[in-house]
Amino acid sequence: MSNPLDPATQQEIRHTETLPARTIFHELQALIRPLAGHVQTQEELDLARDKIRAIQLGDAFTGLRDPHVNNPKGRPSTARLTGPSEGRARGGGASRAHHTSRLQRNCSICHQPGHNRSTCPQR
Repeated sequence: MSNPLDPATQQEIRHTETLPARTIFHELQALIRPLAGHVQTQEELDLARDKIRAIQLGDAFTGLRDPHVNNPKGRPSTARLTGPSEGRARGGGASRAHHTSRLQRNCSICHQPGHNRSTCPQR
């Protein structure tokens, strides 16, 4: 009977083949052992944890891609920049117009504020 862990007897593994959980576990343990082999105190554990997180963050940011280009369908928005007193148009401009008084809706029958057409006393 041959040793299944002997590299000479292992069959070639395809890159898309699913690996057994035990193989993955042992490979990861072998990679982590140099980082965590000397840990005996909480401070050393925190340092080892920071090293592992730095490796994770380094791998996450190595493949930065270009930002997504938003190309909306339909008619383009206006390109004119509006002033602060004009409010916010489709093309941009001031983020908010300052209103000193709040606009009230008026009744379409008697043109008085405080009620609408359905509750108008003149109706």
